Amino acid sequence: MNADALAATLDNPSGFGTVMRGMFRNGRGRKAHAIWTSAQRKGVYETVELRFATHDSYGYAVMAFSDNGPIELPTRESLAAHADRFPLGTIRYESMMYSSLMPLGWHPSSYDHAVDGIADPYPGVRVFTAVTSPKGADRPLIAHCVVDGKDYIYPVPGDRLR
Repeated sequence: MNADALAATLDNPSGFGTVMRGMFRNGRGRKAHAIWTSAQRKGVYETVELRFATHDSYGYAVMAFSDNGPIELPTRESLAAHADRFPLGTIRYESMMYSSLMPLGWHPSSYDHAVDGIADPYPGVRVFTAVTSPKGADRPLIAHCVVDGKDYIYPVPGDRLR
């Protein structure tokens, strides 16, 4: 499924439920759809992996996307170089398990989002950290919307797009 097809799917009330897993997916899907439909801006974008690391049985991915089109190679290289400078502990601390459409930069115990901040010099580019499988990042598309000035994201696992 490509970005346009996913965006069309998410516009349907059951759309988020089709790309979520788990026993609570329908409830989370309804909440995500309510946020999605109330958004002032929304879209589905391709992601770029900046860094991937493993620890124990988890993968940790630093990824980026842009709502202004593809991220240019020099920008990707600069962001990746910045992401490589962070210790794995910082990336693990700031990583989220995105199970639904969630506020970008929200973390229950972190108020300093240093990793996300590397995108600040690049308009339209956003960086996020995610807990993934130890096999790889595999979050090729991201659902992004803005509600009342707040960014919400759901990095969609690749196996749910097939």
